Amino acid sequence: ERAVSLPPPRFCRAPRSHDDSTIMKQAISLLKDAGVKESSIHSTIDAAVAACAAAPEDSPKCWAVVDAATVEPRAVQAALCAGGRLGIVAVAERGPVSQMQVLRAMEYSDVYVAATQLSGATAKKALGEAASFVSGPSVVLLAAPAALEGDGKWTTFTYDPRREAKGASAFVAEGTPVRTEIQAFLDRENLLTLVAKKSLPADAAEGAAEVGGLGQALADASKTVTVLYTSDTGHAEECAKAVARQCRGGGFASSSGRCAT
Repeated sequence: ERAVSLPPPRFCRAPRSHDDSTIMKQAISLLKDAGVKESSIHSTIDAAVAACAAAPEDSPKCWAVVDAATVEPRAVQAALCAGGRLGIVAVAERGPVSQMQVLRAMEYSDVYVAATQLSGATAKKALGEAASFVSGPSVVLLAAPAALEGDGKWTTFTYDPRREAKGASAFVAEGTPVRTEIQAFLDRENLLTLVAKKSLPADAAEGAAEVGGLGQALADASKTVTVLYTSDTGHAEECAKAVARQCRGGGFASSSGRCAT
């Protein structure tokens, strides 16, 4: 009898090679246009993480360009927990396109996140910002235009923590409405900022304005918040840092947000 070879189950698919897809090649081309060298681009997250670990600390980011449909959420989580000079570009060729992966990435501190179509100046701009972000990892979701046809939930956005230093929101969306899951995240962020503002000792701040530098220093010392967390995976620590960041956005001094186990 002749043996019949069956294709592997979908959940066991191997990562797609960059040579297998025109869309993947287009994403790599845009990444190169953003100034990323081809030697820094890898086809798996594990390879990119290993390259980051082996490279000198002052080296540019190491990138993984992967298929959004097959990348494992745990692999992304582990990479974000490791931090460092890592960039992930998830390419979605077919719909429906989930944005949950990039939504979860925004929960980590000091991560640049973007979701945009794989075409036009918007994708090039997002990749350029992602490549220039040196405070932590970058995660970019690029969706082929065909994958978004008829998708009324898709939200094009960028999340850049550098904007907060200028007093602006880290999150910027193109158009409305914003996807429900993303709006829920933003509402939670806004709530944390509101709580931080309401927690400020107003009398100490007012006294600081009257007595000058010494009073300001004493007021800053009194505006301290401690975020307690416990974690086996490291994700709770990242969430604690995000809360501390929101406290700073609410008016606390940059050194007053403390995280402890």
